[in-house]
Amino acid sequence: MSKYYQASGKSSPTSFLLFILTSVIAIPVLALAYTYLIWYIPFIYINLFITAGFGFAVGMAISHLAVKTGKVRNSTIAIIFGFLGGLFALYFSWAIWVDLVINAGESYGNSRIGITTSNIEFLQVFGLVLQPDTLFNFISEINKTGTWGIRGGTVSGTFLTIIWIIELLIILILSIIFPYLKAKAPFCEVDNKWFKEEDLPAFSFIKNTKEMVVNLENSNQNSFIGLEHISNFETESHSIFTLYSSEKGESFVTIENKLAKTNDKDEIEFE
Repeated sequence: MSKYYQASGKSSPTSFLLFILTSVIAIPVLALAYTYLIWYIPFIYINLFITAGFGFAVGMAISHLAVKTGKVRNSTIAIIFGFLGGLFALYFSWAIWVDLVINAGESYGNSRIGITTSNIEFLQVFGLVLQPDTLFNFISEINKTGTWGIRGGTVSGTFLTIIWIIELLIILILSIIFPYLKAKAPFCEVDNKWFKEEDLPAFSFIKNTKEMVVNLENSNQNSFIGLEHISNFETESHSIFTLYSSEKGESFVTIENKLAKTNDKDEIEFE
């Protein structure tokens, strides 16, 4: 039995089909919700969090539906899924956004804050999705003129391009992180299942981590003798043991030390 878990690098052939289904079903639905939110919420700072939420949702969808269900233990494949999924998500969002611009109606508000009513036409959206040259021509025109502003000024040109790049990076990074982490999670090749993950009750802080590691490597349980359960883990330094177990008896454990410190606001935080 290996002392440390190492991913096999394998993946199920069905994972590619699952990724395609996720990309054509789940991701467009998420893109629709995201685009409507940023269209009707005229606050750029709130929209920043909405963008992060969109990237999180896309990443979790790919992680759960394609990587977990498809049993992907290859981090490179997981990264590719996340990258392509993030691009698809933004592409669908742009098709929806452009269609909202095309069908824009009445505007309400003032020069500093306002909204413009609009609704998409699904056939137009599908047409834009299937005609990338037309879509990118619209995007280019939107970049020149702008469709929204800050403090009474319309955002366009280079500044708008920078905002779009930031949006792209946020979505791509979050879309990649979660599939990657799932692919690195312990998987039992014998059971052909992901290991069952269980957080054990908090134990006392481990002062000598090197000794603990050596003892674990040598199946020596002496380091556990002095450990005690910590009930006030929200305020005291402690250690977190996460157990990964399988039906065939093989198991792994991760240990994370949590050192309690008081910040400038006299609040307890952990590092």
